[in-house]
Amino acid sequence: MEREPYFFLSYARRDDRGDAFVKRFYEDLVAELDELGADCSGQQPFRDVERISLGMDWERTLSREVGHCRALVALCSPAYANSLYCGKEWAAFEARLVKYREQTDIDVPALIPVLWAPPHGAMPPEMGQYQYFEEPMGQEYLEQGMMGLLRSDPGGRVYRTVLRLVAKRVRYAADLFRLPRAPDLDLRTVRSPFEGWEPTGHGARTTGHVRVFIAACVTGRMPTGRLRREYYGPSPLDWTPYHPPVHPTVAHLAQRVIIDQGCTTSLEVVDRTLAEKLDSARHDNQTSVLLVDAWAAREGQYSAPLSDYDRQNHPVTGVLVPSHETDEESGDEKLWADLRQVFRRNWMRRNDPYDPLFQVQIEQSRFEDRLARMVVVAQHRLMENAVPRRLPAGPPAPPMPGRKEPPPPPPPRPDDPAEPPDRPPSQKDQDDDD
Repeated sequence: MEREPYFFLSYARRDDRGDAFVKRFYEDLVAELDELGADCSGQQPFRDVERISLGMDWERTLSREVGHCRALVALCSPAYANSLYCGKEWAAFEARLVKYREQTDIDVPALIPVLWAPPHGAMPPEMGQYQYFEEPMGQEYLEQGMMGLLRSDPGGRVYRTVLRLVAKRVRYAADLFRLPRAPDLDLRTVRSPFEGWEPTGHGARTTGHVRVFIAACVTGRMPTGRLRREYYGPSPLDWTPYHPPVHPTVAHLAQRVIIDQGCTTSLEVVDRTLAEKLDSARHDNQTSVLLVDAWAAREGQYSAPLSDYDRQNHPVTGVLVPSHETDEESGDEKLWADLRQVFRRNWMRRNDPYDPLFQVQIEQSRFEDRLARMVVVAQHRLMENAVPRRLPAGPPAPPMPGRKEPPPPPPPRPDDPAEPPDRPPSQKDQDDDD
C-alpha cells in the first residue's frame, strides 16, 4: 500500500529552535487521535525530523509527503507566514483541496490551522480565510496561542480542549475523504501564497542571500585518529555532526534555518579559492557562513584555506563549529587545540555574545539559535556597509513622448545678415504654433 501520512505537521523552526514544544504537541496530538479511535499505525503522521533520515533528499521527501498526506496541520504564526517552505507546503496542499472540490463539489476541511503564536498584527489574508478558532477553545488560546499554552500550562484544561478539537478535525478529514494525490509534486516549483507579506511590530525578517560553505570529512578519506565513520558520507554535504541524526545533515538543517530567516541560500564545499569566493560574495552584497568539522580542519585540504580566511578581514562571514556530547572522540583537548591554531586571530572572540559570528563547540540544542542570530547580525552588518552598484553606461534614453519641439536654430555666421528683430512671423512659425 502506498504511503499516505495520516497528517503532515507543517511548522516554522524559527518558532521553536529547541523543538521541545513542537515535539510535545505532535506527540500529544498522535496520542489524542489514538484515544479517539483513529488508527494511524498503518499511515504514520509526518514530522520532518522524525521521517527524514540520513542521506535522503529532503526536498523530494517533503514534496512526496505533502502530495500524499490525508490532512495538513499548520502551526500558524508570523514566523510560519515568513517561512518560504511553510508557504510552499500550504500552497501545495491547498491545490489538492481545490482539485478535489472541482471533482466532487465538496469542500474538505483537511487544511487545519492551529494558532501557534499570536500575530502582532493581521495574518496574511490567505491564512485568515481558514477558521482556526471555535468558541470552546477560549480566549486564552487566542491570546497565547498553542505554544504559549504549552509554556504556561501544558496539561491544563484549555490546552487539552484545543488539542481534542484539533484531533477531531484531523480524524474527520483523514478518515472520511481521500484527496487526489500529487505524485509529481516538486516544492521547488511551488510559490508561497504569503510572499510579499510583511509582519508588523518586532520580529520582522531579514532578506538577502547566504552562501554556506562546508568543510567536513568524507567516509572515503578519514582523518588520522578519527574512527567514527557514521558521522560522514560520500560527500562533505552528507556530514551529520549530531548523530544519531535527529536532523539528516547539517547542510539541510542550516538551509532550513536560513530560509526561515527570509533569506535564500546556496551550498558549497570549502576549497583553496575560499577567500576569493568570500570576497566575491561581499562584493555582490551577500553574506557567508562556514560550517566546519573540527576533524576536517586538521587536514591540509581545509586547514590552508581556513587559515587564509582567519588572516583576512571578512566582517560579514560567520563560522560555526558543531560538536556533540556523545561523540567521545571529539572530546579530545588536542583536537580543539589544533583548531585554535587554524583560527588564531578569531579564537579570542569565540562564542562572544556581543559578536556572534564565531561559534565553537555548538551542541545540537543551540545550533539553530546560534546560526539564526549569526545570519541576522551578518545581514545587518552588510546593510550598514553595503556598497551601491552603479549600472553600466548604456545608450542615451529615448525622448519623452509628447509634443515635438523644433531644434534650436544654429548660431548666425559672421557673414549672414542679421534679421530685424520685428520681422513678421513666417508661415512655418504659424504651422508650429498650430
